[in-house]
Amino acid sequence: LFLFFLCCDSQAVIEPTTSGYTCSLNQTTSPCQTYVYYRAVAPDFLDLASVGDLFSVSRLMISNPSNISSPSSPLVPFQSLFVPIQCSCNRINSSMSISYAGLNYTIKAGNTFYLVSTNQFQNLTSYQSVEVVNPTLVPT
Repeated sequence: LFLFFLCCDSQAVIEPTTSGYTCSLNQTTSPCQTYVYYRAVAPDFLDLASVGDLFSVSRLMISNPSNISSPSSPLVPFQSLFVPIQCSCNRINSSMSISYAGLNYTIKAGNTFYLVSTNQFQNLTSYQSVEVVNPTLVPT
C-alpha cells in the first residue's frame, strides 16, 4: 500500500478535493519540507520508534521538533508530535497530478483504506486519496 499525505504550497489558496491538492509538475515549490501533527496513541504508537517507522523517519527527527529530551523516552497517550515529511508533485495519470508525501505502509488483514487513513494515519490523508494512488490494490 502506498500512502500519501495531502500537501500544498502554503502561499496558494487551493481547496483540495477528496483525491488531493492538484499541482503542476513544473512548480518551483516542489518538493517541500513540512511537518504533520500526530498524536501518540495506544497500543501501537507510544514510542518514537513506532511513529518513526510509520513515517519512515528517525526518532531524532521527531524528538527535536516535538521538544522531547530523549529519543528513547516513552510517550504518553495523545502526546503531541511533529513529524517531518517531504511533499512533491506527482503524476497520478495522464490528466492528474497531485501534491503529496509518499509513504509505504504494509496493509494488514482486515484493514481497509478507510481504517488505515483514519486510524494509523489519524486523518492526515483520505481513503479516497489512498485509492487514487493505489488503483490496482484491493485490501483484504
